[in-house]
Amino acid sequence: MSLNSSGLTPTAASTAVSAASGVWLRRVLLTVAAFETLVGGLIDLAGVPDLDIINARLFIHPFLAIAALVLAARRYLRAAIVVLAAYILAALAIGWSLDFALGGLSLLAQQVIFGPLAVTAIVLAILDKLLWLGAVFVALPSANLLLGMIPLILFTIGVMIYGAGP
Repeated sequence: MSLNSSGLTPTAASTAVSAASGVWLRRVLLTVAAFETLVGGLIDLAGVPDLDIINARLFIHPFLAIAALVLAARRYLRAAIVVLAAYILAALAIGWSLDFALGGLSLLAQQVIFGPLAVTAIVLAILDKLLWLGAVFVALPSANLLLGMIPLILFTIGVMIYGAGP
């Protein structure tokens, strides 16, 4: 394993990811980062009564989500995993809920599950081992968010198809 000064930029000796899995890994990270950039920003104002927390969310969330999107687009997959994991840890440290409060896991379960998985994803990315597993670990909060939004999406489609009722 070869690490340069930053430790997260690709080097010639960093060939732990095959070409086929590298494409898949890049697509997953691009999807997660794009989802967090577009949809995650929409829920930043939902259910947060404290203005300081809203300001922190409005600053930190887009910065980290766009940084992960740019890193994944430029093929810095390890750095993109670290940035997405850092967002998860920042969200849990400040006490944000990583779901839409319509379903998904409870806040306690998020702190118990997503925190250690984010730390594990950072370690895997730094060690350049099992990057696909690190990508899955950082994708779980977004998947939880999406699963929490499914009832709202289905309700909206139902109202659009059948109307508001009598």
